[in-house]
Amino acid sequence: MRVSVVIPTWNQKTLLTGCLESLARQTFQDFDTWVVDDASTDGTALEVGGRFPWVQVHRRDRNGGFCVAVNAGIERAAGDYVVLLNDDMTLAPDFLERLVDAAESSGAGLVAPLILWRDEPDVIYGAGDTQWVSGRPESIGFRCPLEGFDFSDKVFGVCAGAALYRREVFEQVGVFDTRFDIYFSDSDLSFRARLSGFDARFARDAVAYHVGSASLDGRTLKRTCQCYVNHMLLVVKNMPLGVLIRHAPAIIRERMHQARRVFSAARVEAGAFHGIRTLFGAWWSMLGVMPHALRERRRIQAARQLSAGELEALLKR
Repeated sequence: MRVSVVIPTWNQKTLLTGCLESLARQTFQDFDTWVVDDASTDGTALEVGGRFPWVQVHRRDRNGGFCVAVNAGIERAAGDYVVLLNDDMTLAPDFLERLVDAAESSGAGLVAPLILWRDEPDVIYGAGDTQWVSGRPESIGFRCPLEGFDFSDKVFGVCAGAALYRREVFEQVGVFDTRFDIYFSDSDLSFRARLSGFDARFARDAVAYHVGSASLDGRTLKRTCQCYVNHMLLVVKNMPLGVLIRHAPAIIRERMHQARRVFSAARVEAGAFHGIRTLFGAWWSMLGVMPHALRERRRIQAARQLSAGELEALLKR
C-alpha cells in the first residue's frame, strides 16, 4: 500500500461523511483509510461501518484528544506515505495524486496541500506553515485572497489538518507529542522533522477545503490557554541554544503577547479576577510540562542534523 489516510474524529459524523465521500472519488486509488473514532457518542462508528465498508475504523473507549487519536491511526497505518486529514476536510478528486506526485518528485518528507475555506473557496486557509524566530508558527496565506497570492513551494512545515508525511518521518523523529493536546502539535512535529534533516514542500495543485475549528465550538479561552502553554513547549524542545539566545527579545515579546491574550479572553468571559487566575493556571501548567520539555530537548538536540545557522535560514523574521 502506497498511502494510508488517517482521520481522527470525535462527534462529527456529518462532516466526516463528506470527507469520506470525497476520498471515495479520488483519481489515485492505491490507499487505505483509517478512521480513529475518539469515543464518539453520535454513532460515528456505526455510520462509517454501514456506509463506507472500505474504511477501517479504530474505536477508542475513552476520549484522548487529537494527538492520542492521530497517533493510534499512524500506528495502524501501513502505507509508505501517511496522509493526515481532519474530519471536516473535503478533497479535490486529484488531491492524493498531486500530493504523492509532489513527494516523489521533490523527495520531501512532508508535503502541504493548498487548503481553502469551504464556504469561501477563493480565500486561503493555509498553504503550508512558516515558523517565526519568536517561536510562533503560522499558516501561510491565512485569510488571504487566493487570486494573485505569491506561493512558494518551499515551506517550513505542514498543518496536520491535511498533510502528507513519509513513513520515515515517524520512524526517525516519533509521532505527535501528546503533551500538546492539539494546538502547535503539528508545528512541533514539523520542527523535529526539519531538525532531523527532512525537507518540506508545498503542492499548489493538491486542494482541500476546510470548515475550520469544527470541534472547538467557540471555546476561545481554552484555545488561547493551550497556545500559550504550547508555545513554550515548542520553543524549549526545539530551539537550539544559540537561536534561543539570539532571538530572546522576539521570544519574550511573543510570550508577553500571548499572556495578554490569555488574560483578555478570561476577563471577557468572567472579569479581571478570572483573568488573573487563568493566567496563573497557565503558568502552573507550564511548570508541569517543563520536565518533559527538557527531557525531549536533550534528545532532540542530540540527534539534530541542522546547524543553528541552517535552521535560522529557515525561520521567518
